[in-house]
Amino acid sequence: MKSFRTAATALACVLSTVLLAACGSTKSGTAQPGEIDIRNLDTGNYPTEPPDAHDDDYQPLFIDMPKVAAMRLADYVATAYDIDPAMKYGRSSSTITTGILPEQLGRITDMKPIAERNRMMYGFESNGSDQNITVADADWPTKQQSNSTTVSTLIMQFPDATRARQAATEFHDTDFGTYRDKNEPVTLPKYPDARAHWRPGSPFLRAVLPHGSYVAAFLVSTVGPDRDALVTLAERAYDTQLPLLDQLAPLSEEAMLRLPWDSDHLLSRALNPNKTKSPSYDNRHALFSLRGILQYAPDREYAKKRFTAMNAEKFAVSDSTLVIRTPGPEAARSVAEQRVTPTPASGAADPPPGLTDATCVENKARYFDTKRFTCIVPYQQYVAFVVADQLLDAQQRAAAQYSVFANSR
Repeated sequence: MKSFRTAATALACVLSTVLLAACGSTKSGTAQPGEIDIRNLDTGNYPTEPPDAHDDDYQPLFIDMPKVAAMRLADYVATAYDIDPAMKYGRSSSTITTGILPEQLGRITDMKPIAERNRMMYGFESNGSDQNITVADADWPTKQQSNSTTVSTLIMQFPDATRARQAATEFHDTDFGTYRDKNEPVTLPKYPDARAHWRPGSPFLRAVLPHGSYVAAFLVSTVGPDRDALVTLAERAYDTQLPLLDQLAPLSEEAMLRLPWDSDHLLSRALNPNKTKSPSYDNRHALFSLRGILQYAPDREYAKKRFTAMNAEKFAVSDSTLVIRTPGPEAARSVAEQRVTPTPASGAADPPPGLTDATCVENKARYFDTKRFTCIVPYQQYVAFVVADQLLDAQQRAAAQYSVFANSR
């Protein structure tokens, strides 16, 4: 089993790995005073209107609401970088459901019945390290580089504190029982209610702690099989995570079903050739604040600096398009003028014809599979980043994105 999966959901891949299928284009709308006439733009075969341009606002299905709740939670889940800035490398993060539990918690076949029995509602996992590595879990976890430090954060919400306590106890006891002949229980002095165990000679420790209606679990590793160092790292992880959870009121099962979705129409403003509507973190149709979008980032330190420089307030990811909201038009134009992109660029590229404020860059090669070109499209207080391997394709996407902006509510 793989704990730290490939960087398929990393920010660079969100922006650039998947080549969107071209859809039919309808150039609608008329020029407004001071705006570009979008009928004159080369948008290729890309759509020029948001998917809901002629419909009421999209309301997610009930079965999708745990994903919306998990996106809300992602903004309050500690990354490894939050716990220790040396652990800046992110690996795949994802939502947690009773049907898709993370391997970092323990054997899925053992953990799934516990989650179901205690009515786990939703959750989120975040993975990170101070090295760009992969961790495997064929039996007890192992890693490629012994000189690395890793943290996997797993947060789950249950209907009430009683079920959370019961689930935490069962998660630990069942997992520890699997390795009872090789592992030893561990006490975290700062968190006596946490239950943890490790394997002597191995650099990994698992810990589980109920916190109100939440369960906070960690799989941590240190450079060597140092029990005290593992305890210190696990305690630091809880020091970071628990105050974040205290800022987020847990949801009732009914309230989860009534969560708002794209109420300020940020996601609907993103170029969306596949016309995706259903919310999904894992399939990249999602909304976040800063910490949530950093869950995607392959280099969280670099991404945080760049997003901070953009004055980005909110983020929408639609497959390979990223849209941010800034404080106002001046801030948005500054992002394009200064070519502030989420991933490193090697130099400027030709901008899309007819888009006077848009700019393009050529990206650095082999940076987490980034596409070759990124175009930056400001519009009012919004900025979009579109990517492609061919410059003409990137320019057409940029023109289509501007058109979507102009045709949005």
